[in-house]
Amino acid sequence: MPRVSNLIIGAGLIGSSTAAQLTRLGEDSVTVLDLDLEGVFSSSELNAGAVRATFNCIPNIQASRYSIEYFRSIQAEVGFRAAGYLWLYSPEKWKGAQMATQIQRSQGWPVEEWSPSRLTQKIPFIDKLEGIQGCFFSPQDGLINPNLLKLHFRKQALQGGAVFEDRSFVRAIEIHAQAEFPIRVTVAKFNRPLGPEEKHQLATLRGTLELLSGAETVVWECEKLVNCAGAWAPLIAKMLGTPAVSQPVRRQVCVFDCREVDLSPYGMIVDTSGVYFHPEATNGIAGFATPQEPPGYHFEYDGESFFQEQIWAPLAERSTAFERLRHLTGWSGLYEVSPDESAIIGAVPGLKNRVFEAHSFSGHGVMHSHAAGVGLAELMVYGNYRSIDLTPFSGDRFNSGALLRESAVI
Repeated sequence: MPRVSNLIIGAGLIGSSTAAQLTRLGEDSVTVLDLDLEGVFSSSELNAGAVRATFNCIPNIQASRYSIEYFRSIQAEVGFRAAGYLWLYSPEKWKGAQMATQIQRSQGWPVEEWSPSRLTQKIPFIDKLEGIQGCFFSPQDGLINPNLLKLHFRKQALQGGAVFEDRSFVRAIEIHAQAEFPIRVTVAKFNRPLGPEEKHQLATLRGTLELLSGAETVVWECEKLVNCAGAWAPLIAKMLGTPAVSQPVRRQVCVFDCREVDLSPYGMIVDTSGVYFHPEATNGIAGFATPQEPPGYHFEYDGESFFQEQIWAPLAERSTAFERLRHLTGWSGLYEVSPDESAIIGAVPGLKNRVFEAHSFSGHGVMHSHAAGVGLAELMVYGNYRSIDLTPFSGDRFNSGALLRESAVI
């Protein structure tokens, strides 16, 4: 049986960041398991690539601010650009937006208030102002390349001696409290490359038994285990016998041709309808969180129909230049959504000092990734948070009632 001091399940942004920080703190026995290091179905890859600290809960503001300040320091390596976030608000939501902005400013995050006339001066292509009470612009928010950021974290981890194990599907977890290495993780290890359809089967948990029967069984023993499995974190929680409070939910993103307007000078823009968009090379990228989207491991992209109904219609009502948008392509990925739409980070309740977790970021994983890695690594090594206090993200809050209740979500 292979043995390791620190075993991380999930090699996306959060798992890679945690591995990097553990090695920075001197941990020389760190292994990261993942089914697909390439991340074909990973939320680290299938997202819109924007980062912000414009939340209404102070812990979320602080986690993003801490991360964004780091992204700024390595901006050339990870493609970070402080292009800002612009939020357009209807009269019904204006008061709540003003209250949230006061909280953001109290945390040292600059936010500008724009009137509709100011909006058209700053962004002339937005020439249909019906339903806009006002806007808030946060200039230090921005855009980033999530894949480059993940590679940055992995490079740091590898340089520190961490090992990344590909094609590893976790099947069971046992805890033997009195053993020297008390946690045993049983893995189906594929010794051959997996094709796209096979990866899809395993990611969606459909028809996996036959595939798994052809894999080698490997049992890892470790002192400390970290659940960074993203949308699959609830499955790991169930293996540990702990509550699985979060759910995977599909989110769809479209790429569109917007040749009549140059989006490149701008950052993320969030319409009153909830549709968000930003530049993507010479095109635009847009998304929308469909109400009542059923939970599950669904990766089907609805294509042209989704674009026409959910994306194009609201954008055409906002700009004359958007009346002739053309759908190019798109994809769907997964949010792992917690009951209060905020991350779960810390020691797993009931398994303290042995099992840790960082997941359920509810669409905020990229923007919290550095803070999560730093904080969790410090908790694992020192037993407490030192650089940033992530205590409010503990899973204990769902028993104590100390929910974060974040509403600034898209």
